[in-house]
Amino acid sequence: MEIAIIGAGAIGLLCAYQLKEKHDVTLYVRSKQQYERILEKGIYYKANDEKKNRTVRVRFFKEWNGQEELTIVAVKQYQLASIYEKMEKMGDKIKAMCFLQNGMGHIETIRNSRVANILIGIVEHGAMKEDEQTVIHTGVGAIKIACIKGKMDDIVTTLTTATNKDFLFIMEHKYEIMLQKKLVVNCIVNSLTSILLVPNGLLLENAYYSQLMTMLMNEVLEVLTITESEKKIYREYCMEVIGKTTLNKSSMLKDMEAGRPTEIDAILGYIIEEAKKKKQSVPIANAVYLMIKGKEREREVFIHD
Repeated sequence: MEIAIIGAGAIGLLCAYQLKEKHDVTLYVRSKQQYERILEKGIYYKANDEKKNRTVRVRFFKEWNGQEELTIVAVKQYQLASIYEKMEKMGDKIKAMCFLQNGMGHIETIRNSRVANILIGIVEHGAMKEDEQTVIHTGVGAIKIACIKGKMDDIVTTLTTATNKDFLFIMEHKYEIMLQKKLVVNCIVNSLTSILLVPNGLLLENAYYSQLMTMLMNEVLEVLTITESEKKIYREYCMEVIGKTTLNKSSMLKDMEAGRPTEIDAILGYIIEEAKKKKQSVPIANAVYLMIKGKEREREVFIHD
């Protein structure tokens, strides 16, 4: 299958390296330096003390026209605007897309777009970008996908069968539940670890952090329109993810440490907006959100000074 991947961060590099094994992959980037390095030497992949290399076709994002059989969008939430613009211009000329963002703030826009065939997914892998062309696979998980609109059976079948054990695609039938479960994890783990500056596992190991995590989770779950049994499932899923990523740093913590913008608006910001619509009080969520936004502002002031 011909696959385009937009974005060469940790997840984009990981997808490009792994999918190149069985597919025709083109990686679309914005940076000239990154373009030149990948063009010259390909992508380096590190896992279990091994370093491997694989060449992939690389082009600039402005050249993307949606003609590959599937386009995987692997940029952050706050980087989607330019992709939306192209989607609006090209519309039904784009064959099919798969969005791999945290949060749920992008759902309405992509569902109402002119693109006919769209998948949405969540990434359960741990990955870290070491440099412009090197990705470290810190934890093997899966990419879970669900169809938002269109006829995607052939693409889904190809993705879920032509994979390896270290890079599985798993089909889900209800994208709302899939996304909400990941949203809860992001709201709790990403938000708290980026404020407390700790790896994921300490949220369970430290009794005080664990208590704070429970309080925030209760608020988040109360905002979502789900049953008590679903709340239990979401709690268990969150604990399972933390257990599997004990030593890992969350993506938001890594963004904070690297001086990059965070996805807090698409994650906890989404919950706060939903709470406002329902006239619900979420004081802990508000406090955590404001602390992270404050950290971002502090960094902006420092940079401009």
